[in-house]
Amino acid sequence: MVIQNQDTGEKTYQWDKSSTNPFQLPGHLQGLPAKEGFNSKKILILLFTALKGILGLLIAQFLHLFPYLFQKFIKGELVFIGTVDLGLKAIFAEFNNWQNLKDFNSFFRPWTFLEKPKVSNYWDSDVEFGRQRLQGMNPVLIRKCQPEDIDPQGKFPVTEQIINPGENHQQINLQQALAGNRLYILEYKIFERIANAELQDQLGRYIQSPICLLYINDQQQLVPIAIKLEYNPSNQNYNRIFTPNSSAEDWLAAKITVSSADAAFQGIVSHLLQTHLIIEPFAVSTHRKLSPQHILYQLLTPHYFNTCAINNMARSTFLGRGGFFDKTGSLGYTASNELLNRGYNGYQKDYPQLLFYQLALPYNLAVRQVDALPSYYYRDDAVLIWDAIKNYVGDVLKMHYMSDADILSDQQLQLWKEELIRFGNIKGLLPPDKENNLSSIDDLIDLATTIIFIATAQHSAVNFGQYDYAAWVPNNPFALYKPGDDLVADSSPNQAALVERLPNRLQSIKQIVLVKLLTLAPPITSDSLLTMQNPLIDYAAQQAFERFRTCLQEIETKISTRNAPLAQPYTYLLPSRIPQSIAI
Repeated sequence: MVIQNQDTGEKTYQWDKSSTNPFQLPGHLQGLPAKEGFNSKKILILLFTALKGILGLLIAQFLHLFPYLFQKFIKGELVFIGTVDLGLKAIFAEFNNWQNLKDFNSFFRPWTFLEKPKVSNYWDSDVEFGRQRLQGMNPVLIRKCQPEDIDPQGKFPVTEQIINPGENHQQINLQQALAGNRLYILEYKIFERIANAELQDQLGRYIQSPICLLYINDQQQLVPIAIKLEYNPSNQNYNRIFTPNSSAEDWLAAKITVSSADAAFQGIVSHLLQTHLIIEPFAVSTHRKLSPQHILYQLLTPHYFNTCAINNMARSTFLGRGGFFDKTGSLGYTASNELLNRGYNGYQKDYPQLLFYQLALPYNLAVRQVDALPSYYYRDDAVLIWDAIKNYVGDVLKMHYMSDADILSDQQLQLWKEELIRFGNIKGLLPPDKENNLSSIDDLIDLATTIIFIATAQHSAVNFGQYDYAAWVPNNPFALYKPGDDLVADSSPNQAALVERLPNRLQSIKQIVLVKLLTLAPPITSDSLLTMQNPLIDYAAQQAFERFRTCLQEIETKISTRNAPLAQPYTYLLPSRIPQSIAI
């Protein structure tokens, strides 16, 4: 059935065609229409959460002041001198620094109003490091290792002599491990030379481009076995490969380097770019080119709730000069925007541009070849949600389009598609063989499924783990404050030197408060998939939505049953915890 075109909000929703998008990122809305903004209740909740977190952490700082000054007094360093600042600068020179890793506990007391993340008890273990690549806040990057990844003549020449240095350790046969699907890899080539040494020294914050090899051991646990700190180092010392047989401090520092790179990738690419920014063009095009009576409008608009508002805030609060990425992230303003550019438009031949059809879950999982990974709960739960969304979308669309010819003759739909490509700057909307011709019901089902999945489950998977894993700052520091020069040198750092790599007290406060805000789950910031209102007008379509809700409830029960015996349950893809949209 062809729906007649009506007022689709072209005057209200206008593309930003200014020069604020020099890297040709996904298109976005100019300004923010009043009806797209947060309601007053949500604004108050966000402000209260931020102020409560800041107040609690400042109290922790205040309580740290007394023992700090007492120690200065005992050492005879509490001496006021006749200078303009009375010598206070010298007295408080180390006040903002941590002395050891245990000091981070001071931020999680009853008076800080913040729950201590459970990961703080075991974050430094190899088993936990591997588990987080599957169930943590960025479970979407790991892929199966290929022979060329560890070629002795390649970028990451891991050999059996390196990982099996003595008879007292578990012996790993790399060829057998490759053949048995037991080797996996994380690589961060995208950070290669993204900020030169001068810029990093100026920022006082550092980013590496590490590679990490992981192994499925006999207990079916994923553990790291080799790390190199730079993908393609100009300094040959950085070709050193760290293993669990390195000193304990070296190995932990190498893992922290990977975790910090992973946090930067999660924040800017997996989270901001591949969910927030990639969905906004669909929201704008839907409001501009589809009438409220159009079936696709009804299907999609619930999943755009508050997305333009949160993105508008992100562009100013995070990406702008003086924003969070500029002042607290590892990359600063210039390199953060360059990372967005690389993430969307590609970087050299090994990191291609982002094509939308490749964000479909089945495609992504197949490319990464992760079907044999044990305990990969992100994959298992995401597949359940994907299938439920696809069945729902298929039921609804097949009620309204009787044949592929109806797709071609739907002028609103075709204009929607053209606008996404022309002004939304969506690349690879459909697979290459389609040549961006939206010409079949199956194509539309796949497209709508991907949109809804990204706006709901995918965002949930890469967003709501942030407090659990990044509020304990050593586990996922948003920046490192020393380069890796000391690690690749002959001398090993002690624990004090290890703490120097981490964000100081003030930077830690910023990180903790941010992840607390970003993980406000339903019903605080939006309804969940289980509680969202039925968006469809037609009775038969409404029944399809009710079947979808029933399916989600069954998935909720299935995941909860799986989680019950687990010491560390994976909950981010429980339908009751998946927001209906990217609303935070």
